[in-house]
Amino acid sequence: MNILLVEDDPGIGRFVSRGLATEGNAAHWVRTGREGEDALKSGLFDVVILDLGLPDIDGATLCERIRRAGVATPVLILTARDGLDDKLDGFAAGADDYLTKPFAFAELLARLNALGRRRLASEALSFSVFLLDGGSRNLSCGSERLPLSGREFGVMACLMRAQGAVVSRSEILDQVWGEEAGVTENTVDVYVGYLRRRITVFGDALRIDAVRGVGFRLVGRDKPLS
Repeated sequence: MNILLVEDDPGIGRFVSRGLATEGNAAHWVRTGREGEDALKSGLFDVVILDLGLPDIDGATLCERIRRAGVATPVLILTARDGLDDKLDGFAAGADDYLTKPFAFAELLARLNALGRRRLASEALSFSVFLLDGGSRNLSCGSERLPLSGREFGVMACLMRAQGAVVSRSEILDQVWGEEAGVTENTVDVYVGYLRRRITVFGDALRIDAVRGVGFRLVGRDKPLS
């Protein structure tokens, strides 16, 4: 999963982001509500972990603001505020789950996975005549379906969200593997190579072009396969 962490406490931020990366997630950590709001508007994240006590805005207010802006990304509030009224306010603001500090990382991970499965099951991306289904992880065109691995799905989702615009290697790496994953941009090239070989089942209807010195973009044709 591609997870946004909005947390100003450096100790908790490091602990959570490293733990998420160790479990194979892409973790993007920001420390202010403004940064979190800007990141969420990109639509690139599967789940957000949101602290309430941020330095520039209350987390519940931020949650309300992004919901009004149409951001549907699942929100898990992670906070030291453990009162019933605090929890009710969090859910009223649009949060999907609420976990209090101190917390067990295993529980945080389980809750995130549940939110991520819910999001994946409902996500569908389209580009040209192709559909990428989050529930099945199938890339399809008409009756032809290609199942993708988790990383392949992540890379393809990044490219499809860009709708033909160029996506840099660093952007793909950050979204699919995360900043703490310990892999290089060459890993992106490897998985793009996997995808290129696999999408040949669709003939010339879809391809991944390299833009020298920048990254990759999808190119598709406008009419269905015959």
